[in-house]
Amino acid sequence: MTQGVDITPPHTRIELEQQLISPEFVTDTIRVLTGHESIRSFDSTPIAAEVLEAILVSARSAPTSSNLQAYSIIVVEDEQRRARLAHLVGDQRYVADAPVTLIFCADISRLTYLAERQGHNYAANNLEMFLLASIDAALALQNALVAAESLGLGAVPIGAVRNRPSLIAEELGLPAGVFAVAGLTIGYPKPGVRRGVKPRLPSDAVVHREQYSAENIEKHVSDYDEVMIANGLYAGRQVASDPQIPDAEYGWAEHTARRTSKPETLVGPSAALRDHLKDEVESRGFSIN
Repeated sequence: MTQGVDITPPHTRIELEQQLISPEFVTDTIRVLTGHESIRSFDSTPIAAEVLEAILVSARSAPTSSNLQAYSIIVVEDEQRRARLAHLVGDQRYVADAPVTLIFCADISRLTYLAERQGHNYAANNLEMFLLASIDAALALQNALVAAESLGLGAVPIGAVRNRPSLIAEELGLPAGVFAVAGLTIGYPKPGVRRGVKPRLPSDAVVHREQYSAENIEKHVSDYDEVMIANGLYAGRQVASDPQIPDAEYGWAEHTARRTSKPETLVGPSAALRDHLKDEVESRGFSIN
């Protein structure tokens, strides 16, 4: 039995949505994927070296465009560095509490080195390369997340590493050509923190057959709003706006509209930190032209 595993697994999305999928097609991997739940409360159980290595080799097995492998992973275990990272990502305490945080970076530094090593000029620094490297990093993160959850660990991605890119780069010693895209905090969940998978938009709202269709968008949004209001996810968590409305009327639609009515990072004390993200990305050695 894996140390620290909650013996009562959360329901999967298949069960939540009462999907009619034959048990023979619901593999262990699919149960892990459809049972995903972001965890933000961890106990002090350390992650064994072999467990961490299994997660990292899984991350490195993700697809990578043209086998360029234009990403890197920074493993942060040092307690003091975790505490500093927690502060840099908006004082998110669980980043300090969890035993490991992985930082996934878009990385063209190796590509520029290889071009010079082989006697070529590096001329691929454009928007496509930034997207390619960022997607490579994101795919590796997703593999790591699934691997961690399959081992009984909890995890949560940390997009706030993009709040202060220069300070993150300084803390992690990132050279030019390396940009922190997202983090992944990993640890054993504290007992009782699992609440089950979060409801999502209905399949028909996001899965389109052959061609895109927004024909039933109003029904999809209205139905989902009812589910989320009943779920109580946004109760007491309204994005500041005038006027505030009763929690019984505040659902996903209003929450999302308020969040997107201002630039990333959207809300809260870190609002507008990413207003100059283009400049930050270019200062790290990327071009997004």
